[in-house]
Amino acid sequence: MNIVKDGCRTLQFEGALLAESTSERSDSVRWIEFKLYRTESGSYVLSRVGVSLIFHSPTCGLTSKYKLKESVPEQLSNKAIPCPDCDPDEETLVFPETYRYWAQVSDKPEAVLDALYQYDQDSGAHYLTTVARKLLERASKVDKGIDAIYNYEIIP
Repeated sequence: MNIVKDGCRTLQFEGALLAESTSERSDSVRWIEFKLYRTESGSYVLSRVGVSLIFHSPTCGLTSKYKLKESVPEQLSNKAIPCPDCDPDEETLVFPETYRYWAQVSDKPEAVLDALYQYDQDSGAHYLTTVARKLLERASKVDKGIDAIYNYEIIP
């Protein structure tokens, strides 16, 4: 049984993990993780997790902007990093950034590709990030549907 999250929702399904990729590097404090599954019924499940190690002070503007919940310093991960702008005091309450979960279920591989594309509003260009490209390259080696829409694009 596979389990992925979409915001507060939990999606459970039987199927195979086709590929995964991450933008994490040794010096990362925030990164994206992608996983792509194919369910037993043939649907695709694309999962994205935005990971952050940063925590904030109660007065930091990002605390209210991101609607962060308070925590005690003892509950922080040993990898947690203080916000460089607000420099939180680790002796009282802190406000850790939370993981951001998103998932999409689709019957067609084209919807997976569309979900991974980023759009530059200034130029109107669409592009794939490196982490999305890695996911698709890996998945295209094991799935004919992903291979057909990723490696062979027909431009009108």
